[in-house]
Amino acid sequence: MVFCEDALSPGSEGLWLAAVDHLARRFRAIRELPTEELSSDRAAAGRELDEWAGDELANWRLELTRFYGDHAGVQLRRDPAVGELLRQLRGAGTPIAAYGVGPREASAAVLSYLGLDRRLDAVVLEPDGDPLAAACSALGADPAAVRHVQTRAQVDEL
Repeated sequence: MVFCEDALSPGSEGLWLAAVDHLARRFRAIRELPTEELSSDRAAAGRELDEWAGDELANWRLELTRFYGDHAGVQLRRDPAVGELLRQLRGAGTPIAAYGVGPREASAAVLSYLGLDRRLDAVVLEPDGDPLAAACSALGADPAAVRHVQTRAQVDEL
């Protein structure tokens, strides 16, 4: 079974938006960040931020990590039902993977804060190309034989 980060972590989108606003404020004196022009796809936005930063602001990812460390507790809530679901799946012998939807630092922080990373057999952060294929590859599973859970509603149906 492969989960999208957002299916396991309600609130991560709000944390991402707050982080982007923080980056814009933090680096405003060096270079304006046109936040309204960033892609709503967090993976694409991460690549856009790399381009925006160039060599001069290469530490934007470190600042993102700090922000997530300081603010995850405000935006994210651990859900006992998700933890129980993952325990049941692992107990039944189901291999479980998750893939991040944003910059690797953001996804790693979210999964770690929620304690989900240690309950997964594989975690794929900032995958190139198809995230489902990357997660299946990490699991050693055929994508056609894996259940792909992309939304919180799909988690609730399990």
